[in-house]
Amino acid sequence: MSSATSPPVRLQDLPEDQIRPLLLASEAEGFRFVRRVVSEWKAGINTFSGGSDALLGTYVSGQLVGICGLMVDPYTMDPAVGRLRNLYVLPEYRSQGIGASLTRSVIALAAPAYESLRLRAGTPQAARLYERLGFTPTPGVPDCTHVYSFERSNFRANPA
Repeated sequence: MSSATSPPVRLQDLPEDQIRPLLLASEAEGFRFVRRVVSEWKAGINTFSGGSDALLGTYVSGQLVGICGLMVDPYTMDPAVGRLRNLYVLPEYRSQGIGASLTRSVIALAAPAYESLRLRAGTPQAARLYERLGFTPTPGVPDCTHVYSFERSNFRANPA
C-alpha cells in the first residue's frame, strides 16, 4: 500500500461525496452491492452498527477507495457465524494490498465474536484473494462460496 494509504477505519457515516466514486465504479463493472449498501444505510436498514457489525473503509490521500463489511450471517440462524460482505476497491487501487488489508481487518474484528466467517465471492479474482487469506471454498453450500474457521486457523488478532 502507498504511504498515503490509511489503515482500514470504521465508517460512522457514508457521505455522498466519499461513497459516490465507489458507487459509480461498481455499477460500471456490473456490481449492485455497493448501491445496496448505500440504500440500506440511508434507509437505516443496515448501518453496520449492531454488536460486532462494522463497515470499514480505506482512504488514500483522503479519498475513500475501498469498503468491506462485517455482520452476523443473515443466511444462517447461527449467531456464531459472521459474514464478510461488500468488499469493493476502486479499480485503479487494486493490486496494492487494500482488499487484503480490509479483509484482514474484518477477520480481526470477527475473531472474538464468531466461530466462523462466511462470504460469497463474486469473481474468480475475489475467490483467489480470499483463499490466499485462509478462506476455504465451500462448493454446493447455498449463499456461501468460502468459509474462514477460527478454530482451524492460526489467526492472531495482533500478529507480532
